[in-house]
Amino acid sequence: MATRLFQGREPNIVSEGWEIPLLVATGLAVMLALAGLLGLAAASALFGHGWVWPAGDDIIRTLGGLLAGQPGRGLPPDTRSAMPNAHIVYGCVAATELVAVAVATSIGVVYARNRVPTDARGGMASRREAGDVLGVRRLGKAAAVIRPDLYCKKTNRGRNV
Repeated sequence: MATRLFQGREPNIVSEGWEIPLLVATGLAVMLALAGLLGLAAASALFGHGWVWPAGDDIIRTLGGLLAGQPGRGLPPDTRSAMPNAHIVYGCVAATELVAVAVATSIGVVYARNRVPTDARGGMASRREAGDVLGVRRLGKAAAVIRPDLYCKKTNRGRNV
């Protein structure tokens, strides 16, 4: 006997509200921010004088500097001097952002093709599976119900039943 607490609950555990889109948007924002910092670090490692990564609270200031057009803001002066030209930094930032967007898009496409709960491909039986479960004789008896466009009586063809 089910308790009153569980009566009337929706069996679908996937929310259709605002939580999942908010989680996805937050994840994308964090991913793009980290890609910007990674682009700054890659530009410094490849074209500057070593790897540059902001420490602690400097991450927010460094991201703000990247957005404001000052790629060295928020970094210590000795680290700032190890950075290459701003054009090189923004080229590397653009490259890492494009890679991040490509990865996110690929993940979204794979998810949409394979994990969407309303996807009919995941719940439809093949001909062989239906034949194994129901049997050929039972499928033959139910043919008019399963495919009325093909197996209805000739008197009913052409009518909207």
